[in-house]
Parts: sequence; structure tokens; C-alpha cells
Amino acid sequence: MTEKPELQNVLETLADQFEYALLANDGSRLPLTKDFRYTENGQKLEIGDGLWGTLSALAGQDVRIFPGAADLTYRISFADGDEVLRLVKIDENEVKGVMAMRLKAEKGKISQVEIIPVREEFLGDRGGTITLLQPAMLVTMEGALVGPPDPLFTQKVPKPEARDALIKDAEAYIKALISNDVGAVAFADDCRRLDNGQPTTNVADAKMLDPDQPKYKPFALGPREQIDSGFFSNLKRLRGLRSWADPSRGLVLSFFQLDNTGTTLSFEAPGYGQVKYPGPMPGVPGDISLGEQFDGRVTTNMISPVTMNCAFLFKIENGNIRRIDAFYRGAPYGMKSGW
Repeated sequence: MTEKPELQNVLETLADQFEYALLANDGSRLPLTKDFRYTENGQKLEIGDGLWGTLSALAGQDVRIFPGAADLTYRISFADGDEVLRLVKIDENEVKGVMAMRLKAEKGKISQVEIIPVREEFLGDRGGTITLLQPAMLVTMEGALVGPPDPLFTQKVPKPEARDALIKDAEAYIKALISNDVGAVAFADDCRRLDNGQPTTNVADAKMLDPDQPKYKPFALGPREQIDSGFFSNLKRLRGLRSWADPSRGLVLSFFQLDNTGTTLSFEAPGYGQVKYPGPMPGVPGDISLGEQFDGRVTTNMISPVTMNCAFLFKIENGNIRRIDAFYRGAPYGMKSGW
């Protein structure tokens, strides 16, 4: 968290200015450093490209000026050192999503902006936006399901913890997704996780993953039990992990990439047996034939190489994780952060 309130105000003001410039598709008046750098999804872009030309509205904007912002309610912002971190629901010509943004300032000017836009995905006669370069995630973004952030994310914590301790707690969870060892992670009794706005833990009516193992329902499990069950066994590499924190609210926002190599077709779930991942392959749940690939159906695919570009928000109190809002989008395998 920024130590000086006046610096924090400057940072938040710069971030606001950048958002308005994005909406106006006009960065000509922004106070930028000579070596200013801007990326979206790890790709270096010039001002005017990408979101600059598509952004219609975002959460927190005046609905009288931007009517499309009326149903955009998810917004989290905090400063850490000389950087501002934000998660903001957006509209791009009626395509909803969430924009994860990191803005860095130097001497009152903007030197870096990094954005991960997690957009809605669409099916269609030719697969829409989902292909083998970007397989259909088990939980893809559906903007209508992303409501306001849990009130806990906006509340101050009674006893703030040190920044480094918060980041260590959050990153222990992220690393456990790769190791399948949750021993170093501490969870509150009421901990829950949302993926792209949808509940993915403790869901009473959760669906099965593999029809041959109807009792195994990963989204019915708690956060600890979900990892212990082996559900994340298809994730093989963690790359580019960076985290920022706001101790006053117990918040941590982490950017990183998770690699699914496509080499794990099943896993052993203790107490259930061998569970197959869904995907377009004979004998695997969710299989579709090649003759059906253009009929508008795209199966959930957890067995093809893909990189997940991630922004995870954590709420931590007394060393225990209480909330996880996981936003991510499938990307070509091996994609880097650009930083």
C-alpha cells in the first residue's frame, strides 16, 4: 500500500485519466514518459490500438455520459508503491468482460500500463472465438454473471498484515495449483472462489466432470478439498507471477500465466478413482466428432495445450484466505506476459 496519501491520490488520478482516454480513444493529452510502454494480453501496442478502439463503457463511469455503464458494477482499485492496480468490468461494443490493469507512474507521469482483458467468448457455426489456440475453458467469461464485488473486498481489516506476508499467503495458493500440495495454504472457514464471476467451490448443484465418475463434482468441493482432489493436475507450469497488495483491506492482486501442456488426460481423485478430463478426443467426456465441429457446439476442452492468462484477487484476514476472484482467459500455448 502507498505510504503517502498524497502520492496515492496522484496515482489514482492518473489511472482515472488513463481510463477516460481509453474511452475517448484519445491519448494525446495523457502525461506520458518518453519511454511509455503499453501492452494488452502480453502484446506491445501503440496508443489507439486494441481497447482504444473498442471500449464503450466501464464500471464507475457516469451513466449519463456512458449509458452502457449502467449494468457494469464490478470495480476494485488500490495503489501499491508507485503502481495502481484495478479490476474493472467493461463493455466493448456490447461484449462484456473484466479489465485487469496495472499502471506505473514516475514523477507524476505514466510510464507503464499493462492490461489483461478477459472478454466473453462466443460459439458459432465455425467455433466463434474458441479454437485449438484458445480452447473452451471449463468456466469461460459470461459478462452477465459478473456482479458487484463481494463486500468483503471493499472492507478494511481490523488488523492489517504486512504487505509481504499477504503476498506470500496468496502466492502459496497459486503455487499449490501446480504442486497439488495445499499444505502451505491457510483458508478461512467461509472461503469461496469465483471463476470469471461464477461460483466454483461449495456449489450445491455442481455438475460431474466425468460421467464415469458421477460422484466426483469438483465445484461442490471447498477450496482446499478441490486442490487435494487433483482437479488441477492438468496445470503443469506457473510463469510470470507478480503480486501487489493493499494491507488496509487485506487485498492481493496477482498476474501470472498457467500452462496446460495437454499431456494429462486424467487424474486420480482420492476416494473417487480415475477421472477423465473433458475434451475433443475419442473416449473422453464431451467428445464431438470432426463432422460436428462446425455445428455450433464446442466442447469444454481441458486436454489441449493452452496458456491461461490470469488475474486473481484475494481477500486475506489473519493469514487466512477468505475470498478468491479468479479472472482468466485462454491464450495460445506459451504466451508470455510481455513484462
